[in-house]
Amino acid sequence: MLPASIIATHLQMPLADPIGYSKGVIYGRSGKLDVPGRRVLLVDDTVNKGSAMARAAALLPRGTAVTRLCVYGPYQVEDPSRIVDIAFEDCRGPRAFGWNLWKHRRLPRWGFDFDGVLCRDNTKEENDDGPRYAKFLRDVEPLFIPQRPIGHIVTGRLERYRPETEAWLARHGIQFEALHMTPFRSKAERMSAMKLAGGRGGWKARIVKDLDVEFFMESCPKQASIIAREIGIPVWCTRTQALA
Repeated sequence: MLPASIIATHLQMPLADPIGYSKGVIYGRSGKLDVPGRRVLLVDDTVNKGSAMARAAALLPRGTAVTRLCVYGPYQVEDPSRIVDIAFEDCRGPRAFGWNLWKHRRLPRWGFDFDGVLCRDNTKEENDDGPRYAKFLRDVEPLFIPQRPIGHIVTGRLERYRPETEAWLARHGIQFEALHMTPFRSKAERMSAMKLAGGRGGWKARIVKDLDVEFFMESCPKQASIIAREIGIPVWCTRTQALA
C-alpha cells in the first residue's frame, strides 16, 4: 500500500485495496464509489514468482482491466512480462527489504546480535554485572520480534546468563537454532579477553565464520564493519539502518 499511496497521491486518483475496491470502498474519501472503475493499476512493492499478484488480481471484479506494477521486479522466471507489466528496478536475489526483514523466509539462514537487535541495549547503570543487570535480563522490553524461527544468535553476554537469556527468548516466543555466548566468568574477565581478541566484533566474526550464515544483524556500527570485513557477508546495522 505504501508505493500505491504515493502513486495515487501524485496522480490524484482513488486508492483502494483489492477487497475494498470490489466493494467500492476508497481510502481518503467519504462514502463509496457507486460503480468501481473498469481499469486499475495494481501495485505491489516486490514481485518474484507472481503468486501474490495473481491472488490480488483474482479479487477484482470480473471484467476489470488490470495493469500490474511493482517497484522491484521478478528474477526467478524466464518471462517477467507474464507476471508484471511494469517493474521499476531489477533486484536480484536473495533479497530482503526493510519492511519484511522480520518475517523473511530466510530468517533461519541468518545470524543475529542480541542486545540492540532483539532487545534494547542496557544502560551504564544497568550494566553492573549484578542485581541491576539481572533485572535488565529479566524485564528488558523487546526491540524486534522475528515472525519466524531464526538462525544463530551471537552475543557478548556471559555464558552464566544463559538461563535468563533463554527464558526471555521463550517468554517472547522467539525460536532460534543456537545461542552463542562468551565463555568468561565475569564482565571484567570478558573485557580483558576481548582486548586480545580484537574486541567484540573480532570475537563475533570468528564465531559467525564457522556458522555458515549468509547474513548478519548487528547493532554496533563498528562491530558490523568488522564482521562484514572479516567474513565477507552483508551485515545490517540496526542502529544506522544501513549495510556495513
